[in-house]
Amino acid sequence: MELTSDGLKIFNERYADKNDHGEAVETPDMAVARLSRAAARAEELYPGKAVDFWEKEFARVLDSRWFVPSTPIWANMGKTDRANQPGACFVLDIQDDLYDMYQTLLDSAMITKSGGGIGYNFSRIRPQGDLVRSTKGKASGAVELIRLYDASAAMIKQGGVRRGAFMGILNCDHPEIEDFIRCKLSGEITNFNLSVGVSDEFMNRVASDEQWELKFDGEVRKILAARELWEKIVSSAWACGDPGLIFLDRIQESNPIPGRPMNCTNPCGEQPLSPGESCLLGSINLALMKEEDRDEVAWSRLKETARIGVRFLDNMIDVGEYPLAFIAENTRASRKIGLGVLGLHDLLLQMKVAYDSLEGIELASKVMAFIRSEVHKASAELGIEKGNFPIWDESVYAAGKEPHRNASCLTIAPTGTITLLAGVEGYGIEPIFAIAYKKTYLQDGVPEKFNVFSPLFLKACREREVDEKVLEEVAVQGSCQGVEGIPADIQRLFRGAQEIDPMDHLAMQVTLQKEVDNAISKTINLPAGADLDMVEKIYYEAWKQGLKGITVFREGSKQGIIEIGDAPKASKDPAYIPRGYIHSRPQWTSGITERIDTGCGKMYLTVNRDPNTDEVIETFITTGSDGGCLIFTEAASRLTSMAIRAGVSLPDIIEQLRSTHTCPSWARARSTGKPLSSGKSCPSAIANALEKYVDHKEEGKTKSAQVRGICPECKQPSFVPLEGCYTCLGCGYSKC
Repeated sequence: MELTSDGLKIFNERYADKNDHGEAVETPDMAVARLSRAAARAEELYPGKAVDFWEKEFARVLDSRWFVPSTPIWANMGKTDRANQPGACFVLDIQDDLYDMYQTLLDSAMITKSGGGIGYNFSRIRPQGDLVRSTKGKASGAVELIRLYDASAAMIKQGGVRRGAFMGILNCDHPEIEDFIRCKLSGEITNFNLSVGVSDEFMNRVASDEQWELKFDGEVRKILAARELWEKIVSSAWACGDPGLIFLDRIQESNPIPGRPMNCTNPCGEQPLSPGESCLLGSINLALMKEEDRDEVAWSRLKETARIGVRFLDNMIDVGEYPLAFIAENTRASRKIGLGVLGLHDLLLQMKVAYDSLEGIELASKVMAFIRSEVHKASAELGIEKGNFPIWDESVYAAGKEPHRNASCLTIAPTGTITLLAGVEGYGIEPIFAIAYKKTYLQDGVPEKFNVFSPLFLKACREREVDEKVLEEVAVQGSCQGVEGIPADIQRLFRGAQEIDPMDHLAMQVTLQKEVDNAISKTINLPAGADLDMVEKIYYEAWKQGLKGITVFREGSKQGIIEIGDAPKASKDPAYIPRGYIHSRPQWTSGITERIDTGCGKMYLTVNRDPNTDEVIETFITTGSDGGCLIFTEAASRLTSMAIRAGVSLPDIIEQLRSTHTCPSWARARSTGKPLSSGKSCPSAIANALEKYVDHKEEGKTKSAQVRGICPECKQPSFVPLEGCYTCLGCGYSKC
């Protein structure tokens, strides 16, 4: 199995079998053999027993990187030192019972430990303050339970790859829905994606501006305007990326086993499941599905890969060892698999088709429709060969007597780490994130930055003999748009995720959803200046056009994410910040301290900035040992920091501080000739110091390559929003 240097690094860190010292003792070729043997073992359970044949076939598509299984399969299957757990997606039920809540928490720990992500719908939990009959006490509520589960997730390293990832859903009529909508604004919940479970009834009432009832156990607790609740959802999503939306009626309409309702998904929203089920994932590498000698999809190769991928994932269900008995039972009852794709944009670029063009959307749809047809044919043939899934008679296939091995087959899931393993650029169906960026390497212990270009972009430029100096300018900007010397057709073709119109992102997701059984994990990227109306339009259109879920991310809306080149910083105009919202403080800050000589003594002003965005984030003001208004300086410091984090611009803060009256202590000290800092009072002196900092910062601005979020795992500035998660472009670490 041929891997890039980054792919090999990922393999050794995440997937290779290791000795007792944590050292990799397995090569990629050995891992391919391990997975192929594990999957082929299932053939022993059925007539024919073609174990050797299928082991070779599985090895062929894995070795060629045509088909890439998900992380739990690489990390677990065929190893002797751990459970052979292949599932990536799980959904658990939570009852309104203390014992059940903690039993489910224990079950969650066991699943998370083995590498699975879990979704929960908390709508059955009684709201905060309700009477608990057995103790006559008051219930803590759904949001507090989410906080408990979030704290547990942080403690458990997920399969040695990432911390626990959870999805929390609350239906739009639950009495705690308003608290749920805003509970991530404070930054305290870090291991959950949150989505509101939305019904058609609610959306219709929003459209007609009607009232909406919040209720529990059939009892109405509050009535409010549906639009008021809708605007709160939109405002919070604009501010921090959560909550997303899960369209409950769309999910249930496509439920292959209608008698077993689905009201929840896995952490990234792409896999609806009934409680107690799990699903296995794997992706077709579309980057390798082009004919070598012409601009044409390699349809025969794609057909072969899709069919073998179905058998591989189905076999893993049989040989898998599940963390809990009821999950094994439910998983094998429906035998759901999630075959998806990665490298869609790579394929389009090789075909010289723009992602955000009608031709691009049509080609993507044609490819996905072809995959859908072949995958369902393969599942039907497996149903005849090995038998239908056990609860087939409860399914939609039974009415037409259609054989089917798997209740559902197609899912477009996040592919963060396996995309790096595959050595391609496009994560899932996402456009490539950026054409160029800088990456930091350690040289003899000293960090050095290097330009990193999209290989496909670099290839296109070299074929057209683009000057190397022009590429330097692309590296500085992080984009080829508007760069003199880059041919217009290359500029049109090579647009990164943030250079593509949000509605074109949405159009791609809508088009492909029509060809996918389950759902799609995708991020609709928005520029920093996007307003609330844009978020509302995307959310509404997502419902109107039949998506099962939707997630947005506005640049600069969450700590630690990205800016590219000289793109403007997120607006600090209060009109763009939801009323009452205060940005959370980043974990790390850097700053400068200046001494201010006041009428009462020395005062010290520290100005800290967010290292991810270079924006001022807070101030600290302290007095020296020779006196001063200690309480005043503390209050001024707190209020200034709060105003900054609430979106008030520094010039506005400076103006207010400077407009205060003259302090008698300053006037008296100045009359005696005492040297004082510029100003007529402590507030005005603080204003002058802040202004100097702003001026210095403006003068020192230079063009830079991408400034990104810092990856918690490898500490590289490569943490970006992709596929409904946050993914490191350097090491593949992902966090949902």
